[in-house]
Amino acid sequence: MEETIYHIVPNDKKRWDIKVEGRDKPEKTFERKEEAYQEAQDLADRSRPSQLIIHRMDGKVEDISKYSTNG
Repeated sequence: MEETIYHIVPNDKKRWDIKVEGRDKPEKTFERKEEAYQEAQDLADRSRPSQLIIHRMDGKVEDISKYSTNG
């Protein structure tokens, strides 16, 4: 099974996007980073195996979480 990689990234409107690596269009957009994080955790958990990569406002990686198939 192929791993899905989600990114929480800032967009040009000072909002936060959840994007799947390799796709241009965001899955969802949120006003607050915390909201994007909660939704992205749920998506990554349901899409195992997956990774969640969280970026800061400057685009640098802040944190990486891995979700394996064995929980």
